[in-house]
Order: sequence, then structure tokens, then C-alpha cells
Amino acid sequence: MVNDLYRKMGPFFLKKNLVQVAAQFFISAIIGVIYAFMIIDETIGGYIIEILPSKGGPNLHQYLPIVITVLIYSCFIQRKERIFLEKISFSCLNILIAILSFISALIVIMMVQFPMM
Repeated sequence: MVNDLYRKMGPFFLKKNLVQVAAQFFISAIIGVIYAFMIIDETIGGYIIEILPSKGGPNLHQYLPIVITVLIYSCFIQRKERIFLEKISFSCLNILIAILSFISALIVIMMVQFPMM
């Protein structure tokens, strides 16, 4: 009972099941890939450009749907006993993975649609 009151400091993913943590990051990557397919689709991409207009190419605010979605997802899967710094770093890592998967999926989709001549 006393051990429950004091938590040893250390990386949170060493104490958890590795598969569970990997699945959480995998879901963030899937969110990024889905957003890449939404951008490529002309109908949904048109809605996104209408809602989040940009002058001269994509701006940082057009990545807000990924960031907000992953942030909400990350808040739902957070455990209550984590310290605040762990929660922030876990959320930022989820957002980074989602954006990287979005960019890589977008590059792959564009390479498939517009092959080099």
C-alpha cells in the first residue's frame, strides 16, 4: 500500500506493455495517413481548403485537424497516475508521429499518382 503512494521515476514505456504502447503510436500514424488520403481526395480536400484557406501553398494551420485529433485521442488514452510532463511528452510524440506519417503517406500517394517521366 505504501508502494502505491510513491511512484518510482522512470520512462513510462518501460513499465507498460510494449505492444500496448506501440498500438497507441500506430493509431496516431493511421490518423496521419487518413488525413493524407483526405487531402488528396478532391471533394474533401476542397472542403479543407475552404475551411482552412491558405495563400501560396499549405501553411502550418492546415495541419490543425491532425494535431487536434491526435491530441484528443492522446487525452483519452492517458492514464491518470502519469505526471504532467509525461502526459505532455506523450502527446507531443503522438502528434509528431501522426504528422510524419501524414507527410510520408502524402509523398507516396503523389509518387504513385504522378510518376516521374
